[in-house]
Amino acid sequence: MKQCSLIALLAAFTVAMAGCQKGQKTLEFNSVSTPATELDNSVALAWVDMLLDQVRFQRVGPPPAARAMAYLGVAMYQSVAPGIAGAYSLEGQLKDLENLPKADPKLEYDWPTVLNNCAYLVCDEGLARYMGPNTVALNNLRDKINHMRDSLLGKPEVFQRSLEYGNALGQALVAYMKTDQYDYTREHNEYESPPRTNNPEWYEVTDVDKTPFEPFWGTLRPMGLDTTELCMMQPTIPYSSDPNSEFYKFNVKLYGIDTSFSEYERMTALYWADDPVETFTPPGHWMKIAKQQVRKNNYNLAQTCELYAYLGMAVHNAGISVWRMKYQINLLRPKTYINEVLDKPDWEPYLETPPFPEYPSGHSGFSGAAAGILTHFFGDVEFTDSTNMMIGLKPRTFKSFKAAAEEAAWSRMYGGIHFEAGIVDGIRTGTCIAENLLRKVKMGGASQPLAAK
Repeated sequence: MKQCSLIALLAAFTVAMAGCQKGQKTLEFNSVSTPATELDNSVALAWVDMLLDQVRFQRVGPPPAARAMAYLGVAMYQSVAPGIAGAYSLEGQLKDLENLPKADPKLEYDWPTVLNNCAYLVCDEGLARYMGPNTVALNNLRDKINHMRDSLLGKPEVFQRSLEYGNALGQALVAYMKTDQYDYTREHNEYESPPRTNNPEWYEVTDVDKTPFEPFWGTLRPMGLDTTELCMMQPTIPYSSDPNSEFYKFNVKLYGIDTSFSEYERMTALYWADDPVETFTPPGHWMKIAKQQVRKNNYNLAQTCELYAYLGMAVHNAGISVWRMKYQINLLRPKTYINEVLDKPDWEPYLETPPFPEYPSGHSGFSGAAAGILTHFFGDVEFTDSTNMMIGLKPRTFKSFKAAAEEAAWSRMYGGIHFEAGIVDGIRTGTCIAENLLRKVKMGGASQPLAAK
């Protein structure tokens, strides 16, 4: 009997170790504090809203917006992880992330207070290039939540301990942010598009007053993945000016759509335009979709933070991968091709052509990554998105997150700014990145995705 028990114990240990990849470390559960699974998510969602509002107001572009969202998600999760039984730290799972401050498992903490003060510092740093430090809006939210938590707790020593831990964790994460190559690309950003002489397929800006946007973004450090896991690829439909080629035929189709626009095509192009001037940008749009699902499914604090950590890292990694391919492949935009090859010099797309190379589509990459994460958590469910009501667009209902991602991707064809391969391959890239992230990075203990239940 003893031998059988020992064999069973060893078998269980072997299975447990097989499920724990190198670098994954479980956190010691803080059992003296209220678990994060028993707390509401209001503080977490308040910081998601704050970041997205500032992305919109400060006109932050999609890749920098996705980066800020990723670090906020990491800050949120790491702040509450000691309050989740069986949770894993992100230390060792994210490259160079180590020696983070630890919560004392024998002392009581208030996880929303920890999150509030950590998120404040990380948001401030994530937006530092677009707004002044210690912005009033961020200060006011932090102070308001601190006052509320202090009053609700009625335990000054617990509140102060939580505030100090949140500040220490936030400072450590800000230091980590400063090592991802972002600041270097702000200071060393001189770039000239290579000349198109003998290379008619190469990109050139379509508006003389514009310069190529974020040419070095692809050099940033990925989160939770290495460069071999970024799902890089080449266009599945290569450039060609041959009238018999798929590439040429798609551009004839694109020109035909533009000259006989249906109302559905027009509204779809507008719905997913996600202009940084008016909206939360493409990755921010998906953050809002996630918020609608979080509320619908009554997610607690632990589940909410885990979801946003995965979602933020997925769209950030998608941005790095897509922008790396854009400037490596350097493919021209439909406007240039249709003006020159189809000999339609006066043609203009419905949407303004962005100032960076075409392949692959950023919208498609962001959407494929986000849909992969949301499907993992919520399943293949029908949902209604009301994000763009703020700019006068009616809510839209989709059969699944993947269906929404497909529509978002193909909206760029209706807008006249992407080729077929850029759309299809962009979704594939984003989907692949989400799958790799979910496979490689482990977080949750008690916060199980609904799709897995």
